Amino acid sequence: MDRGLLLAHLRKTHFAPGDRERALRDARAIAAYLHDEYGARVFGVGLLFEPDRRFGDRSDIDLVVEGLPAARYFEASAKAAAMTNFDLDLIPLEDATDYMREVVDTRGVPL
Repeated sequence: MDRGLLLAHLRKTHFAPGDRERALRDARAIAAYLHDEYGARVFGVGLLFEPDRRFGDRSDIDLVVEGLPAARYFEASAKAAAMTNFDLDLIPLEDATDYMREVVDTRGVPL
C-alpha cells in the first residue's frame, strides 16, 4: 500500500492527539450542566475513562445519569449532545441493566 494513502487514511479515521482531553472536558461540562440544571449525578463509563485503552475514531462519551427526571430526558439529552462534537450516550441509571449498574459501581468515574 502507498505510504501517503495509508497516512491520509489514518489521519482521517483516527482522532488526533488531544481528542481524549477534549472529550473529557466535554464530559465534565455536560456533567456540570446536568447537575446544575436537573440535580443529576453523573458517572463516566467506557473507554474514555480508562486511560490504558485507545480512544479512537469510533469512540464516544458514555455517561450514566442518576436523578434526571424521565419527562425531561430528551430535552437534557439534546442539550448535552449539542455541547460536544463527539457521539454521546446518556444512560439513565434508573433504566440501566444490572451489568451497567455494576460497571458504574466498580469502574464509574463520578463527574
